[in-house]
Amino acid sequence: MLGCRGTLVRAGGRQLIRALGGGTRTPESSRPIGETGGAAGRDKTTEMVEPVTSFISPGQAKANTRMYPTLEKLGLLKRDHIRMKDLGRVEQVLTSIVAEGYSKLQLVVDFDFTLTKVIADFDRTLTRVWYNGKKCETCYGIMDNSPVMPDFYREEANQLLARYYPIELDPHMTEAEKIPHMMEWYKNIHALILKCHVNKSSLKGMVSDSNIRLRDGTEELFGALHRAGVPVLVLSAGMGDVLVEVLQHFNVYTDNVKVVANFFKYNKEGVIEGFQGDAIHMFNKNENAIHSSDYFQRLEGRANVILMGDSLGDIKMAVGVPNPVNVLKIGFLNDKIEERLESFMNNFDLVLIDDQTMDVARTVLDQLK
Repeated sequence: MLGCRGTLVRAGGRQLIRALGGGTRTPESSRPIGETGGAAGRDKTTEMVEPVTSFISPGQAKANTRMYPTLEKLGLLKRDHIRMKDLGRVEQVLTSIVAEGYSKLQLVVDFDFTLTKVIADFDRTLTRVWYNGKKCETCYGIMDNSPVMPDFYREEANQLLARYYPIELDPHMTEAEKIPHMMEWYKNIHALILKCHVNKSSLKGMVSDSNIRLRDGTEELFGALHRAGVPVLVLSAGMGDVLVEVLQHFNVYTDNVKVVANFFKYNKEGVIEGFQGDAIHMFNKNENAIHSSDYFQRLEGRANVILMGDSLGDIKMAVGVPNPVNVLKIGFLNDKIEERLESFMNNFDLVLIDDQTMDVARTVLDQLK
């Protein structure tokens, strides 16, 4: 659930989750917010899969040691759940990012990390998909499953999910064909939220009572970025107010983190009466959204970007980065793995299959000075 204009973490309806299938397993490090049931409504259905045969065989990995010393040093050639289409490009980008250090980085993350900048998407990048065999909630799922919300909200939200989510994931539709449907989905769900007369004071309780979790190692990753002064942009197509509550709960909403998402407008009584600005959806999340903010000034000289997301729309998160030199795109592939693996490998530098951790990003940052 981390998203930032440095390392890209997707939030609104995407990406920091630990995988139960073929992904890397690590000791638990992210405590649950609550123990209530699984995600409903807008949460996505993710089926557990058998481990996938490594794209690079052990023999190839050994032969490539001399050709790709940085990949070998980071241990990325021998991890079964990692896919790379262009090893030469990944080697070059990683070598440059490591050599130039924290001062040149920014992160951009999809929550729906930075010259080294991290950009992150929140919901399925920073948050876990599974924990102890149960589906974890997204930002929308927190509201869907909250007893504060009326029954008609859950029923109608589920109907919208069933109608539009398959379109979002359809590998046979172009982005241009999907966008009108996504805009219609957001318009309908936003109108539905307004009908519920939700008060701002109830959001903190909704988060505390949910089962949302950050991917294992997220707190440590964000802590390292904060200490190094790396700008982190968290982009999300979800609800910014809920996202901020989650980040605050896990103590990762520090002064180097900027959140760009759909924020509520409230009336004098604190009741939601609308949304601020234009809707942010999975296909229009990018750095152009913060060009008018003070955050953009922090990015000067930070031409290295680590971008993390869990959908093809997330690769645009680095659009608008001033004079980017090295952009490392890390994709978390959580759903419909066999159907979408090829398209992910064509668009992301590193594809992490059913990985519920931040191990790869932490491995890279551990080499920076």
